[in-house]
Amino acid sequence: MNELSQFWMQRSLNQVAIRAAQEAIENLGKCLPCTIVECAGQIVTVSFNPANTAPTLLPNLTVPVDNSAYDYVPYQKGDTGVVRPTDLYIGNISGLGTSEATNIKAGNLSSLVFTPVGKKSFTAANPNARIIQGPDGWISQTTEGTPCSIVGNQQGITITFGSSSIVINDTEITMTAGGKTVTLNSSGFDIGGILFESHVHGGVTTGSGDTTGPVS
Repeated sequence: MNELSQFWMQRSLNQVAIRAAQEAIENLGKCLPCTIVECAGQIVTVSFNPANTAPTLLPNLTVPVDNSAYDYVPYQKGDTGVVRPTDLYIGNISGLGTSEATNIKAGNLSSLVFTPVGKKSFTAANPNARIIQGPDGWISQTTEGTPCSIVGNQQGITITFGSSSIVINDTEITMTAGGKTVTLNSSGFDIGGILFESHVHGGVTTGSGDTTGPVS
């Protein structure tokens, strides 16, 4: 083998190594900026930013969000963030597939998870408080035991524990417990159907006797 052929082989082997490295890098998962274009619960479809141009045109992808069942975030169309890769297949976990994960590395766009990214424009009434908010309010609830929940939305606030409840809106407060209901509104304080301000008592007599209960 002459000297020129040795140089040719070295150059060829170097190019082969570079191509192999490039292919390996290309197969790695991609962390890309994106925008939500469709929501289905905690599964979203995203488009990629900036606008795709050939030859790197990427299709919209449907991916799970980075949440748990105990922290359900109401993502909306237009929300932005990034998709980040997982090393192995997660379709069986997210419900977007049925195959079990193996040690075979997933394709670079086949196991992505959406993660939101904070914006400078985000504001809060108190930056040192944990803010829970959504387009239609919030729900805080138990998943086991006696049903217990606090629901706040554009209609008001409802606090429930078992069969007892407190409902607050812009016109009244209603409390229910033990089969009895108390209501406070512009008409006054209603206790079990008896208006407190104008109620009367039965069994009234002159002297030291006690009256009976209120009469509706």
